Amino acid sequence: MDVPRVSLAQIEDAAARIKGSVYRTPLLPSSRFDEGSVLLKLECLQPTGSFKVRGAWNMMSRSTAQEKQKGFLTISAGNHGQAVAWSAKRLGAPCTVYVPTDAVQRKVDSMESMGAKIVRRPHREIMEAMADDRMGKLGMTFVHPFGDPLVVAGQGTVGLEVLEDLPGVKSIVVPIGGGGLAAGIAQAVRAKTPGVKVYGVQAEGAAPVPKSLATGKAEDVGEPHTIADGIGATKAYGYMLPILREHLEGAFTVSDDEMKAAMKRLMLESHVAPEPAGAASLACALKHAGEIPKPTVCVVSGGNAGPALLASLLS
Repeated sequence: MDVPRVSLAQIEDAAARIKGSVYRTPLLPSSRFDEGSVLLKLECLQPTGSFKVRGAWNMMSRSTAQEKQKGFLTISAGNHGQAVAWSAKRLGAPCTVYVPTDAVQRKVDSMESMGAKIVRRPHREIMEAMADDRMGKLGMTFVHPFGDPLVVAGQGTVGLEVLEDLPGVKSIVVPIGGGGLAAGIAQAVRAKTPGVKVYGVQAEGAAPVPKSLATGKAEDVGEPHTIADGIGATKAYGYMLPILREHLEGAFTVSDDEMKAAMKRLMLESHVAPEPAGAASLACALKHAGEIPKPTVCVVSGGNAGPALLASLLS
């Protein structure tokens, strides 16, 4: 695949296209005690519970009548699949989502409720299917979870909104799975306000990006070992790495326990219920407070945690 570079004009076009369909999410202090040093971009409040709907709708809303008739196909741990299912339902089109065998049931149920056909496969198998273009040969339009320019441009609208709502922002912390959100935000920020620093964060048990940024090669770290399925990365992708290397200030890791602590803080202080991946940005900002310039915006990328996990944190 080609490196999904996008221009400011493409991101602004995406913002115009998704307006009225996708929410402009609020930017709020991270707690009642915060005076504006750490803020939250609450993408967990989107219609499908994550930022993914921005990119999916930006791409899929441009589809032809023939593409709608044939339907859409994707792979996802859950959030991107929900966004594709939601968009397909709005377009009156069929949708199939390949999910890992251990996908969060809440996310699977949500996709099925929107009419998606679910196919379960081992995590490694579906990632390999995407890498060798097997998905593109199944007769449906494949909606890439992070590497399509239209998807990246859609995710970049998060960056535009942050810059508009907080002109004095110094840094933005973004959870990274495949890298589409980080690539979109980083390209938007670099084009519009190049002095703002963008940092990535991954789970300790699924962190190929920090290693890849250090070596300059797309590293493979094997099966993910983390509760954060939304950023459960196995490897960095060669077509995403150039953008991340060019535009990210750096990439950090956080532990599962640190994400759980951030989830609990978000529930008690901000009154939102994030998933582990969504809380990774706040966990990172707290852990690396001395290294990340303030004011800092943490992108709370998703809020589709399983009920058992949420209950265990609050009990």
